[in-house]
Amino acid sequence: MTDDDVLALYARTVDEVYRYASRLAGGDRSWADELVQETYLHLLQRARRGDVPAAVDTGWLIVSCRHRFLDELKRQRRRQDRELRAMPRATADVDAGPALEALDRLPVDQRTVLVLKYIDEMSVGEIGREIGRSVHATESLLARARTALRAQLTKGAAS
Repeated sequence: MTDDDVLALYARTVDEVYRYASRLAGGDRSWADELVQETYLHLLQRARRGDVPAAVDTGWLIVSCRHRFLDELKRQRRRQDRELRAMPRATADVDAGPALEALDRLPVDQRTVLVLKYIDEMSVGEIGREIGRSVHATESLLARARTALRAQLTKGAAS
């Protein structure tokens, strides 16, 4: 299968694969977009390796999309488990009540990178690999998370 074959298959199947991804993602458009991108990227990578099954069709792509979805759920579950394991360790050393409350108010992706960086002491590269983002995207997310946490702490202190 060539890159052109993948593009032609994409043109024929993307609408149906997107509808399926949208249902999996509960209507979250950005997550559905990500699932579709990962599905076709996976196909393209396999095609370039010469490792594509003979009958790639919409059904195959939907199953591939489902695998991407389940992989993401597993990653999220592992992140949440690490967060839960890390929190008691962080609170044992300091009175982090206001900080933990502020951390809880952050979006899960921001909370996750802060925990991985400052509790698990992972490098930005390690965090990026863990959450499936580039180093640059991880640095950006970490910067936004620090800013959001600072804003939450300032807001809490003003109350």
